[in-house]
Amino acid sequence: MNFFEGELRKLLGDSDVISDPSFAGRACLGTLGKDLRIRLEFVTTGMADHYNALKIKVLNRTEGEVDTLLLRFQDVWEKKPVPGNPNFRGGVSPHIWICDGKPEWYAWRPAPADRELLLQQVRQYLDPFWERMPERGHDGPKLVYICAPLRGDVANNIEFARQKAQEVFQSGDIPVCPHITLPSNADPACSVQDEAAREMGLRLLESCHQINVYGSTITEGMRAEIRRAQDQGIPVIFGQEPPQRGRQPLRAGLRLPARRPDKPAVPL
Repeated sequence: MNFFEGELRKLLGDSDVISDPSFAGRACLGTLGKDLRIRLEFVTTGMADHYNALKIKVLNRTEGEVDTLLLRFQDVWEKKPVPGNPNFRGGVSPHIWICDGKPEWYAWRPAPADRELLLQQVRQYLDPFWERMPERGHDGPKLVYICAPLRGDVANNIEFARQKAQEVFQSGDIPVCPHITLPSNADPACSVQDEAAREMGLRLLESCHQINVYGSTITEGMRAEIRRAQDQGIPVIFGQEPPQRGRQPLRAGLRLPARRPDKPAVPL
C-alpha cells in the first residue's frame, strides 16, 4: 500500500460513500449505482509534487464523464496553525509534498475530525448522482429485513437478531430475519453452503420494503446487504443500542453508507 492509498483509505474508512472501492496509485475508483462510476484522486493545482486537492470525477460507464469537482484542501480546512514553528506564523496551506521521493503531509497532518469534514464535502457532492429507484408502495404492514452481525458469537448474535425481529413484529410490521431460518439449514463451515445462504438472504432482502441495521460495526455480510438495499432503492434504517454481554451480540461498528438524498437514515 502506498502513501496515497493509505490516505484515501483513512478518508473513506467504513463510510461507503462509494461502493466496491479499488485503489491504484493516487486514485480510488468505485461505483455509485448501476451505470455511474466515481474516481477520487490526489492532484496538484500549480506546483509540482504539492498535492493540495482531491479531484472527484463522476463517470457513466457507457457515455463517459458526467461531472468533475476540484476540492482544494484549503477551501475545506482553511490554513492550519503549526504551533511552535516560527516559519509558519500565518499557518500552512494543507498539502502533501514529495520530499526525497517520499510523500508526506507538509508541516501539518489531518486529524480524524478533519478527514470527516472532508468526507462530508465529498458526500454532499456525490449525493445528487446516486442512481435512485422509486420507493416501493405498500399497504398494511411492511416487510422489514433484519440486518445484524452473525459471525463470532453466533448463538448470542442469533438471539440478538431474534429480539430485534420481535421488536419489529410488536411494532406491527413483518420481520424478515435470515439469522433464524438460514443458520439451521446451512453449515457456516462449508464455504459453498455459506455463500448460498448469503445469496438467499440477499434475495429475501429484495422483496422487503425496508432494512433495519443493528450493530456498532458493519460486517462484510451486512455491508453486502446494505449495498443491495441501496441498489434496489430500499430505505436503510440504523439502530442505536449498545451491545450488552450475555443478551446482545458484539455489534460490529459503524460508519455508514452513502445515503441517498431521498432516503435519509432514520434512527429507530
